Order: sequence, then C-alpha cells, then structure tokens
Amino acid sequence: MSKNAREFSTKEDAPLSASKRRLIPEDLYRFVTVSDPQISPDGEVVAFVRTHIDPESKEPRSRIWMAPAAGGEPVPFTQGPKNDTSPRWSPDGRTLAFVSDRGGDRQIWLIDRHGGEARQLTQMRHGAGDPVWSPDGRYIAFTSAVGPEDRRELLTRAKTDADKKAEEKKAKDEARTFTIMRWRSDAAGIRPERWQQIWVVPVPRHGEPMPKPVQVTWGNYDHGGATWSPDGRYIAFGANRTEDESLRLRDIFITPVPGEDSPAARASVAPPEPGAAEPGEEEAKALAEQLRKAAEEAEAAFRPRNVTGGIGAFRAARFSPDGKTLAAIGHQNEYQNATLPRIYLYPVEGGEPRILDHRDLEIGNSVGADVRPAGPGVEVTWSPDGGRICVPVVHRGACAVYTFPVSGDPPQLLVGGEREIYGGTFDRSGRRLAFAAGSISEIGDIYVHDLTTGEERRLTAVNAALFAEIEWPEVEELNFKARDGWDLHGWVMKPVGFEEGKKYPLVLEIHGGPHTCYGHAFYQEMQLLAAAGYGVLFINPRGSTGYGQAFVDAVRGDYGNRDYHDLMDAVDHALTFGWVDEKRLAVTGGSYGGFMTNWIVTQTDRFAAAITHRSISNWVSFSGTPDFGPFFNQIQHKVEDPWSPEGVQALWRISPLAYVKNVKTPICIMHSEFDYRCPIEQAEQFYMAIKFYGQAPTELVRHPRSNHDLTRQGPPVLRVDRFHKILRWFGKYCPPNEG
Repeated sequence: MSKNAREFSTKEDAPLSASKRRLIPEDLYRFVTVSDPQISPDGEVVAFVRTHIDPESKEPRSRIWMAPAAGGEPVPFTQGPKNDTSPRWSPDGRTLAFVSDRGGDRQIWLIDRHGGEARQLTQMRHGAGDPVWSPDGRYIAFTSAVGPEDRRELLTRAKTDADKKAEEKKAKDEARTFTIMRWRSDAAGIRPERWQQIWVVPVPRHGEPMPKPVQVTWGNYDHGGATWSPDGRYIAFGANRTEDESLRLRDIFITPVPGEDSPAARASVAPPEPGAAEPGEEEAKALAEQLRKAAEEAEAAFRPRNVTGGIGAFRAARFSPDGKTLAAIGHQNEYQNATLPRIYLYPVEGGEPRILDHRDLEIGNSVGADVRPAGPGVEVTWSPDGGRICVPVVHRGACAVYTFPVSGDPPQLLVGGEREIYGGTFDRSGRRLAFAAGSISEIGDIYVHDLTTGEERRLTAVNAALFAEIEWPEVEELNFKARDGWDLHGWVMKPVGFEEGKKYPLVLEIHGGPHTCYGHAFYQEMQLLAAAGYGVLFINPRGSTGYGQAFVDAVRGDYGNRDYHDLMDAVDHALTFGWVDEKRLAVTGGSYGGFMTNWIVTQTDRFAAAITHRSISNWVSFSGTPDFGPFFNQIQHKVEDPWSPEGVQALWRISPLAYVKNVKTPICIMHSEFDYRCPIEQAEQFYMAIKFYGQAPTELVRHPRSNHDLTRQGPPVLRVDRFHKILRWFGKYCPPNEG
C-alpha cells in the first residue's frame, strides 16, 4: 500500500479519543458503507453509493455521493427518500444514470453531472435495473422482468395501487403451479413466473416525453450482464438458454440491437403521456391482439449467437476496443463449481477461443465479510490499446487487481495490499482506477490509484470518527502445516485488552461456501467476540478459494474428513500460543460453516459451546429442499443419483444427523425462517433430534422476515439481536474472563 493510501482529509476524519470503549452490537446502526465506485470518463470525479442505517426505521438507506478524484470533500449527490444505487456515467461524462425506488418500484433515472432535478427514464411494470450506456450515449440497456401472462401494453406502465392489491389478492387466494425445478430463490422468495429480459431505451433530451423501451432478449430464461459492442450494433449478454437447471451452464450470447422497424420494436409500446386517458375496452383488446402477434414475431426472429458453446459457466463478457474479440470469465466445469475461472478470448466473427493462463490464481472476489453492501466487484476492463485485461483476483485472503496481457505473458499485480478491493472502475484513458477497499480493521472506503505514477489517494473516511472511539484487537497472520503436510493459512484475533500471562477462551469461526474464504475484510461478529474477551481463530481449510486449483477442489467428495482435520489442526496450533484455555473452546459457523459446526459437535467433545447458523444437518433431505435443487449434492458430494439407495446411503454417511446422539456440546441452532438456500427444516431436524436424546443443552432461534443472507444483508434489527444472542450463549457456556 502506498504512503498516500493512509493520507486523507475529510470532515468525517477525527483525532483519536483520549479514552477508548469496546465495540457493541448496536454500533451496526452507526456503520457507514461505501460501494460501486464509478469514475467519470475524464477521470476527474468518482460517483459512489454511500449506505447508512436510518436512525428511526433502522433500515438501510443508500444515496449517491461524489468525490473529486484529486481529493477534496465528498458531497451527497442524490436525496431520494429510500435508495439510490447503480450510478453509471454517460460516455461524455455529462449525465449519470442510476436506479432508484423514489417513485415506488426500482426504476432508472437520469441526472445532470452538475446536479438539479432527476428525470425518470423507465416506468416498467416489474421495475428496472442494471443500466448500461451505449458507446455513443444515445441509448441505455437495462433489465426488466417479463412473464407469459403480462400484457405488453402494460409492461411500460408502473403498477398502480390497484394493480398491487390485485396481485396480493391473487397470491392469497389462488394456488400456484410450477413446472420448473428451481421454483424459488433465496434472494427473491417464491419465484414469480417471470424472466429477466434485456431492454434498450433511447435517452431523451430535456423536455422530451418518456421514450419507448424495446425488448432485446426473448424466451423463458433469465438474461443479464449486458455489454455493448464498440460500434453500438450488438449486445453481448449471459444466460442459460437450455432446460438444464443444474447451475453448470451459463453461456455468452451476441445479438443485434433491434432497429426501429424490427419485430421487437413493433412489439413494444411507449409509456403513456402523463394524464393520458385509458383506451376503451374494444381499443384495448385490438391493441393487445396486435401486440401479441408482434411479440410472437419478435420472439421467432430472436436468434442470438451462442459464443461459448454450451460447455461451461461464463460471465462478465467485454468487447475489445476494436470490437474483434470478446473476453469472458469462465470455465468448462473441469472441477464443477470448484473450477478456477480463466479468461477466454473469443473471436467475435466465430472460431475457437484463446485461454489466458491464470497461473493458479482465483479470478473474481470470493472474500467474505459481514458488513459490506451488495454491489458489483471490480469490473473486467480492457486497456485502451487492447493489450491487457484487468480483473479482480483473490490470493491468500486478499482481493487485488491484476492485469493479464493478451499476448499470454504472465499476469501482473496492478493494485494490491493486505486488503479486499471489492469494487472498481477505470477512466476512459485507463490511467486512473477508482476502487473501494476494506480490511480486517476497516469496513471500506473509496480510493483512486494513478497507474502512471503509482500514487494512491484515499477519498473517504466514512467511519473514522466512530472507529476512533473504539479499542480494536490485535490480529496475527498464521501459517502452519496440516497433519498430512498441506500448508494452511489463517488469522487469530486476540481478545481486546489482552495481557500476557493470562488464559483466554477461543472461538473457532468457520466460513461458508465452502468455496469462499476468510481474508482481509471486516467481520463485526469477530470484532464483537474479541471485544467481549474471546480470541477468534479463522482459517481457510481445504475447499477455500485463493490457494490454487488443487486446494479449492480438495473438499469435493470428502466433506467431514480433511476439511474437519484442517480445522482441528488449527485449534491444536492455537493451543501452542500459550494464552488459549483448552477448556474454553467454542465453535461457530454458517451455511457450510454451519454444517461443519454440526459435524464437529457430533465427532468431538472438545468444545465447551457451539452456535450453528443457517446450517445443513441432513444431506438426504437437502437433495429436495434448497432453491438450487439436488445439484449441490451431485457437484459437491459426487452423488449423481441422490435418491437411489446408494445415493441415500452415501449422503447419510456424511450427515451430522446420523451421529446426533453423540452430541454433548451445548449448541444454539440459529436459522432464518425464509432461508431457501439451506431451508429451516435442516435446523428443525437437528434441534428435534438433540432434544430427543437429551444429552446436550440446546435451543432453536428462528429469525423472522430474513433469508440465508441475514448475517450480511438482513434487517439490521435482527442482526443486532443475533449478536446479543451469540454473546449470551457463549457467555453462559464458554464464559470470558471476569471483567
């Protein structure tokens, strides 16, 4: 990290307090996060999303802020009553498109760079998002859902209160029929019969009426990740346009942008003028029939070209500056979802791709954190001369930005450090990179890096005043050997107020995934445990990302074996520190980490307390209940037929529920009631069985109105309540030192 990375001057900065206090759960309400930095084409200004917790509603509120790239005071740019996100600069840098729910549903709005009133661009019935400007700035591509029962003349009209009441009544009074396997989603709930489509809308001049959006993609498939060709004639996008729901396929397609006389344009309807009268019944029927036929013609004419060939999972397509090559990040399922992505270079006119050597690096960002807003990572970017491709890379718990020469030469580190770079964009010249970055001790701020000079400038310090109040723990990096000689890596956080010569309790934290990792990112949960007097041990066992292909694939077909031993070896290593009390060990984890917590308490009694979050206890029932179907068991456990006698036997053998009568560790089971990734039946089974055998204290904590993502994006009130319950349970069965 350069010297200037720590130099900043904002009103949010504050001198260190004379006395310090310890972190508390309610500090979550005071945290501010920043994300999605978008540097203007001229490299002079950075737009970003700043999110805080509303003090009255205790709900997140997001605004778009601006900061001069050369340094200076960041200022708020939008003032929506709820949430403004996804800022995107026009190619000339004069206009900012963004997504806002200020009018009710999420729609796309436009605002002049120098401020003023925002103008609404879309009025889609099912909302709009993901704006992408065309290279000439005349159009914006975006996504909006379309269902088979949608009337086309209503798709460009936002829902009225009457529409919403009718939908609520239908959901309450009518049974729903499903024909797809993945009929629900953890993020979206019970899936409506609609699919995300890509649309294109002209950008009007001031005073012009709301323009007519034109649907670009068709079919009962979700489409996204739109990107324009340099000449503006084509759009590339990602989709799985097959009936295979296994998550193993996602292709990149190219399609022409519909012209004014295209079938797609004829099937589209302009939004009504404000105050326009509704058409009469007969007129409406005639229009609906006309548009129905036009839609059938448009769908029949839609013939996107599959670039990647239906052999793997690809994303983040980007055209080269000369438009001749399409770069995509992906893999061909060599190790299923544990395959390290690579950069594929496809000739736009067709032909075999070239693959750039990733040198065993993990392309993308898989570092976990529990205080970080949702948003895109560092954008895949071509250098202006077309000679390099810039991508995020995870290595040993850090997320950095690397450049991959198109020539095939080795990749090079561009911007790194002991931190997680979780979002970023380049200016038009490729000289400046604006990025968001955090670390174990910082939630995250906005920076600008000058690629020509190597100088780095910090633009924000959004939590400086709050963090100056708090005493933070010391963190040490760990490198040690597993029992079979594999290298293991992680960290230990010492208790706040640590004193040499004293013994302290230790909590083993286990991450989810398993194909994610702990690293240089902020976890309030760990910081709270350290503030309460616990040491916190967090390592990356086999299956974690950031350590090469063999390491990330080592857990598949081997759950509860070497990954379990890696964690136990980490605890044994921690006992050599001299300050860990082996009689006060605790364990906790979520998702895969919840499974592993359940597994641990069925295999050993060495822990004094355990808390399992959003966990898996029964892999047999897990075949039929998660939102992604039985494919996790197929991919991760290598059980091709999970309902065959052999498959059931194999899954039961690695299920904690099969060994539940061994549980003697006091365990608290926490789960969200609307978790569709690891459904709550998993927690209920484990709780009921532990109660049945009656050998260990246990309780079941059910979080309302929350899903699998509670710990990261859930309602702040529930997250604070969860922290208190964690501290209470560990305080009862694995107490910290007095005082």
